[in-house]
Parts: sequence; structure tokens; C-alpha cells
Amino acid sequence: MIYIVSHKNVSLPHPAGFAPIQVGADPEDYPGFIRDNTGDNIAWKNPNYCELTALYWIWKNTRDPYKGLVHYRRYFCRSPLLRGERNLISYREMTQMLCQADIILASPAASHVNCRQQILLESTTQEVLRLLARRLKRMYPDYVPAWRRFMAGNRASLFNMMFCRGQLFDEYCSWLFPLLGSLEQDIDLDRLNDYQKRVYGFLSERLLNIWVLHNRLTVRYLPVMNTDNSLMDDLTLCRRQLTNQLRFDISRLGAGQPQSFHR
Repeated sequence: MIYIVSHKNVSLPHPAGFAPIQVGADPEDYPGFIRDNTGDNIAWKNPNYCELTALYWIWKNTRDPYKGLVHYRRYFCRSPLLRGERNLISYREMTQMLCQADIILASPAASHVNCRQQILLESTTQEVLRLLARRLKRMYPDYVPAWRRFMAGNRASLFNMMFCRGQLFDEYCSWLFPLLGSLEQDIDLDRLNDYQKRVYGFLSERLLNIWVLHNRLTVRYLPVMNTDNSLMDDLTLCRRQLTNQLRFDISRLGAGQPQSFHR
């Protein structure tokens, strides 16, 4: 099953193999939605964990042979420049893709700076990154090389979107949530602005890349359709991605550094 996460009562596509899941504090139950505050859950953490409260619910409360997560406005698609349900990659197609890949992720976004600098632009602070690096080294020291390699590159699959076999999905969650839970002991949310308070959602976007990199998983990258974007928005984004990659390549060559990309 592919779960469509939403904190809004909006109309969603209903292709076979997809199910909507409601997150957030709205007391209203959206018709046809699963609630992430049922069963074994961490729904109260949604302001800081974002879509991860749905990820946790899927991990703890489902036994699907395949598990995935997308958003009410972001879907794996054939082309980011097209719209409509026919542009979505179906559940069946994605399961077939896993015959030749371990996991499906969003096509990497390229930044004109490295991944460490990029997340520091708005999403978090130097102190938070330091605390995360310390926790990662303490709990999963063999992941440190993947952390360094990822942070030195400029490409990242974002949005916490993923699709893979249920066992692999559960293995990732078994690695991620103890790390974030431990990090809660260190981070003072009162020192972050309102945007940065979504800290665990932002950090997990990068941690997914690091987990995949360390475990040497074969990845099938797919474009993402953002239903909120206009065609002009998407064209601008595509142009920006190409420009960012070129700027980053030139900066590394100018500094005499070998190019290393996260693929």
C-alpha cells in the first residue's frame, strides 16, 4: 500500500493500492482517511515530526508486502511537467520496478552548495547538526562515512517519499526512530524558529539518503509531480536544478576537489 499523507481535508486521487492517512491536530475525521492517532502511534509529535508520524504509524500498524509514502500534493509520476491522475506511477508499476531496485525515491534535488550548507540555509542550525552528528556517531558509528559523503555532495532525495518492500521499510524505521527519539533529549525546540521546529522532518529527509547510501541500496529515482505548482513553476524548478548542478561542479573543480555525487 502507498499511503497519501495529508493534514488537510482535500480531494485526493484514489488509484488502486493507495490509501489516504490524516495527520495533524484537526479534531475532525476526514471521510475515508486513516488516522495516525490510532493504534501504536506518535501523532502528538506531528508539529515537529511532520509526515514522520504517518511513517511511524505505517511501520507499527501494517504488514503490507510493499509500503510507501507520498503527499497530498506530491506524487511519483511519469513527468513533473504533466498533471492529472494518468501521470501518476501506479502501485502495480512501482512493485514491478522493485524487481530491479531495492527502493524507489524522489529524483534528487541539486543545490548550488553542498548538502550541509543547504540544510543550514533555512531548515536548521549548526547546533542541531552537531547534535545529530554526535548521536549518529554514538548509536551508529559505521554510518559516519556515509554521513560525510552525503554532506559533501549537493544532491538529495527530499520529501521523505519512498516505496519499497515492507521488510525494508520496517528496517529503515527501526533505524530512524530510535535515532530521532534519542536526539529529542538534546534539542531545545524553544531555540528554533517556527519553521525550524519541523526539525525531525527536515533531518529525516537527509537521513534517508544516508541510510540508503550506507546500505548500498539500488535506487530507482522517479520524478515528483507537485499538484500545487503551475507549469511555469515546474519549468523554473527544472532550470534551477540544472544551473545549481553546474555551479556546484564548477566550484568543486575550481577548488581542486574531485567530483562526488550522491546517486
